[in-house]
Amino acid sequence: MNVLQPFENACLGDDCSERLCREMKRELGFFSFLAETELEEVSPYFSCRRVKAGENVWISGDTCTYVAFIVSGRVQLKVDTEFPGKQVVVGVFSRGAAIGVSCTVVQRPRNSTARAIEDTGLILITQENFDRLIDRYPRLGVKLLQGMLLSETTRLHKAYTRLASIF
Repeated sequence: MNVLQPFENACLGDDCSERLCREMKRELGFFSFLAETELEEVSPYFSCRRVKAGENVWISGDTCTYVAFIVSGRVQLKVDTEFPGKQVVVGVFSRGAAIGVSCTVVQRPRNSTARAIEDTGLILITQENFDRLIDRYPRLGVKLLQGMLLSETTRLHKAYTRLASIF
């Protein structure tokens, strides 16, 4: 069950779009593929959320319906082990990270639990809004996917480097 709460300064109208645009460009590297005018076009497809420390962003088994871009705070991802009731932390992510990116590709239950370990600000795009963005602005959708792919590739490269240092 998702426990996402709206930001205290909830996004409303043009002010939200402009604020999101600035925040996206300034804070999140994967939006660097988009020009300022392009960000203005895509920002209405996103929403803002705040999750308090200790609350779940999503729980393993939840339907994969959105991607979250971390603007502030930290989120811990855990997966279930073969031992009932036991989980292992697979990552701690902070500002600039995209989590749940596979939701843009596959509609399946989430395989991890994402829990805020600090008060966390997120920018979300639902699968439905992502599909709308792709339909209306296919070129911008590709650029957004490039940014998300870069984020995932960087994360995977770091994981490989850490794994190789163990051996």
